Amino acid sequence: MPRRASVVWTRPALDSLLDITRPIRADNPSAARHFAASITTKVARLAKFPESGRLVPEFPSSGLRELIVGDYRVIYQVLRVLVRVQILSVRHGARILESPPDPA
Repeated sequence: MPRRASVVWTRPALDSLLDITRPIRADNPSAARHFAASITTKVARLAKFPESGRLVPEFPSSGLRELIVGDYRVIYQVLRVLVRVQILSVRHGARILESPPDPA
């Protein structure tokens, strides 16, 4: 059985998620919790299935992958040597990536 990957959120990805949920929380705290839970639940599955997201269409040869959760894209990369999934960004699906997210 393959080893589970650890899932690590970068600071920019966490900041993006907080920036998205803050205005929702101001109007509807329950909806904000539900939205954040749906993102984190879907991301947690990457520990078992790290390549389950599709390749980012703007940069198909970069190895970056994404999960679509509602109107948002969770962009990540799989680091095979460390058996780790690194969450790089959470963005609205209508936003086109002009450059790959920095794995800061």
